[in-house]
Amino acid sequence: MLEVKPIQTKERQKEICELCEIEFNPDCLAYGAEENGKLLGVSQFRIFGGYAVIYDLANAAGVDDLEALIIIEKAVLNFIDLCGIKEVVLNNGNRINLEGYFDSPCQK
Repeated sequence: MLEVKPIQTKERQKEICELCEIEFNPDCLAYGAEENGKLLGVSQFRIFGGYAVIYDLANAAGVDDLEALIIIEKAVLNFIDLCGIKEVVLNNGNRINLEGYFDSPCQK
């Protein structure tokens, strides 16, 4: 079963970043994904006042799982939205506006 969770310690975040072959950023929050104990990927991001920046989204070395990356990023975006942040800047400079992104017509 695929599990996407916040990474609880900086030591674990550093270890996961190394396994995903990305630079560890101790100033970032991070989410990781595992399936049956196997690391699939990670995302690192920061929240600044009224916006957030997603710095990294990467599979673990030797893993090619686009679906896991999409689910990781949805979890990160949901967390950012729950923090009340609506503007997200991606590492390529693109922006996402989360206003209404997670609204469900079934709840209205």
